[in-house]
This record gives sequence, C-alpha cells and structure tokens, in this order.
Amino acid sequence: MHRFAATTARFAICSVIFAAAANAQSLDPVFANSFETGLVAFGPPLSVTAAGNSNAATAYSPLKVTLSDPALAPTFVTITSSDPARITISGGGVTVNTGQTSAAVLVNGLIGAATPVTLWARLGNTLGAAVQVEQALNETDVGSEADYCVIQSPATINVFAGSPAPTVFGRLLESGVTAPPGAPVGWIAEFGFGPQSSDPRLLSGWQFSAASYNAQYVNTDEFQINFMATYFPGIYAYAYRFSNDGGGSWSYCDTNGAGSGTGLTFETSALGLMTVNDPYAGLVINEVDYDNVGTDTTEFIELYNSGSLTINLSSLALALINGSNNVEYLRLNLGDAGPSIAPGQYLVVKSSSAVVVPVGTLTMAFPGTDSQIQNGAPDGIALVDTVSMRLLDALSYEGSITAAVITGFPGTYNLVEGTPLAAADDNFINGSLARLPNGVDANNAASDWALTTTLTPGAANVP
Repeated sequence: MHRFAATTARFAICSVIFAAAANAQSLDPVFANSFETGLVAFGPPLSVTAAGNSNAATAYSPLKVTLSDPALAPTFVTITSSDPARITISGGGVTVNTGQTSAAVLVNGLIGAATPVTLWARLGNTLGAAVQVEQALNETDVGSEADYCVIQSPATINVFAGSPAPTVFGRLLESGVTAPPGAPVGWIAEFGFGPQSSDPRLLSGWQFSAASYNAQYVNTDEFQINFMATYFPGIYAYAYRFSNDGGGSWSYCDTNGAGSGTGLTFETSALGLMTVNDPYAGLVINEVDYDNVGTDTTEFIELYNSGSLTINLSSLALALINGSNNVEYLRLNLGDAGPSIAPGQYLVVKSSSAVVVPVGTLTMAFPGTDSQIQNGAPDGIALVDTVSMRLLDALSYEGSITAAVITGFPGTYNLVEGTPLAAADDNFINGSLARLPNGVDANNAASDWALTTTLTPGAANVP
C-alpha cells in the first residue's frame, strides 16, 4: 500500500531523544544484561496521535511492544508518559497475550505540540519511544489558526491504483503573511487522504505528506502536491492542512473553505473525493485442469480478462499453494506470456502441445512437463500483483486454505472466496474446474465454479 512519508522536519525532532533510548538498558541497572528476557523492542521510534483521540492506536505506524519470547501467560508491560498532561497510556500499559510476542499500545491524546512526548515501556529492560500529539485548529479563533484555507482544485479525482494522480492545489490566506510575494514565512502545508466519510483531524487511517509552495494568487499563497495513488482500490477522502508551529497544530481545509474567518466551518462532508480504480478489474482464474487420467501431462491454468480494459501483466504472477503446509511451491510470472492481456482475451499456462488453444490465445509453459499443479486435499492458486502485494483472485480446491503464505508477501491470505468449492477434479475422468458462466466472479466459490467434462483452454467455458 502506498504510504505517504511523514514530514521530515516533524520527525527529526526525536533524534536526540533516542540517543539515550538506544542504550535503554542502562536506565535500569537490575536488567542491564542485554540477554535478559523481557522487552526487546518498543516502537516505532516516533509515531503520531491526535488530540482528542481516546484509547486509540497511533497513526501511520502503530506503536507496539515486543517481547524476547512468546508470552507463557498474559504478560503486562507497564508504560509511562514523560508528559501525562499531553498524552497518557490506556490502562497504564498493555497486555501481551499468551503465545504472542507483541501487542499494540493504545494512547489518549490530550494536548498537541510540535515536540514529541517520550513514553517508557518496562519489562525487564526499559525502552523508550516518542509520540507526537497533533492539535486540530478549526473554529477556535486562536492566533495560530489559519484565517482561511481551501482545497482549491480539483474537488474530485479519478485515478488507477498505483498511478500518478492529478496535481492537487490548496490555498492559504493569513493576514500580514500571505499578501507579500513568495512562500508564507513560518507556514507549512500538507496533503493527505484517508477513509471516505472520516475526519482527518483524528488521523485514523489518514496519511499526510508535505506539499510545496506553487504561486501567489492575489493575497493568498497556493501550494501543490504530485503523488502516486494508493495501490488499494476504493473511494477516499482528501484534505489540505496548514501549520505555523512546525506541525504541532493544524488548520484543516475542505473544498468550501475553512479557518477562523467569520462564517467559515470545516466540514468532513466537503472534503475532496478520490476514486481509485482497480487496473486489474475483470482478470480472473477461469479454468483449471490439475489432475489428468494417468500421468499429469496435460494440466493447464487458464486466465480470462472479462473487463473492458487492456491489463498490464508485467507485475502479475500465479502463486501455487501446497495445502499441507500452506506454503507457496511454484511461482509463475505472467509477464512471460506477453506484456498485456486484452479485453476478452485468454492466457493459458500449460506444459504440453497436446493442450491445444485457439489462435490468438496467450500461452506460457510450466517449468516442467508433468505434475506441475498439486492434486489437492487441499491445494490452491493465487493470482497476485507482486508490486502492490495484492491478492487479486484465488481458488482453493479439495478443501479450504485460509492462511496461505505467499513468498515475499506480508501476513497470510485466505484463498476461499465465500462458500468453499465442493466439486473436484480427479484422475478417473477428463475434467476441469471452470467458472460457469464463463468469467463470472461473484466472490463465492461454490456458485462460481463447477466441474465440467468439456475442457476449453483458451475459449469460453461450457458445462
């Protein structure tokens, strides 16, 4: 998932704090031995929360504690704040559950400032991490709130996941500051996006990045940002925000204009709206023959582009999963079949010339000549994007694989879509598993897939 990097200037503040934290064991001479069991990590070194957040994980990178070994019983880690007037820790710490090595820390943001607050976690060793509390300034009429700011343009964005988004402009008006030519002295701007219908002032799910000064417009200063859209399709809200105290407090802006000026109100309903489209929409695993009569020499996997757009194959792959250990056993890079797949086109992975496909079908070969696809009970196939590390489509056959390990990808993946598939291929008949109707994907394996004895590699499926 594309993530915005937090502002460098804001995060550089904590560099001195952690010169001591790097040698945190010296804070508690009883546990000065670095081989002492207990707490081994507390981080990230700097995270962020919003004033007004209660019992919440920190933004961007959730703060967590990590033990040297899995907890043998629920284990409480005490955490204290160096400035409890600005931030406190929910429950005074966090419990690492039995069998686990880490747990997220929940905090209460109270008062914002540009300087982070140091938190100390203690269990055997003592380790430190910093959290900056950010204050939202809207309808406060305090001097540090912007007189006026706005998302200038565009009000909506339509973009493909992982692609460059249109330039987004925001403007600031501050009496005595923005009228002179040039960037406004002492002010910084950031652009961010987050979940649709959410409030950026609480930071939950939001990521912000620094915007740069663009131009003077009458008595306002305009900022701009160019960015890559997130890899994850969906609908997102976006906003500009401005600060004149190094990022401790922010004036948030919508498309109607906000700030301390008379009649101005920040409205989450007036945020920008970004629609991120899936560049791989319509590409599905469409037919699989994984078990032949006799020796498995005519296996194949068919993909189909049921969408309306040509799809780039360069970063796509099939990951074949062994259900006995949930681990990937074969990777097939689809770019080997060609640069792209057109709407209505098929791609067939096969070993043998005996698997005949229509003219115009994209093909690529398995690395071996037989028994390339494991025979189930269960096994699975995952269609993945190796850049965004997204699971695009999946089939779990002859059982359910719900925690597949895909090499190089984080976490585990459920290959069962909806109700598990009951039908199975076997070596007694010539058959395949096929989407019926052809290309239809309702994300429910039991209704999308069926066993057919009419094999159609490179052509529409039939019962």
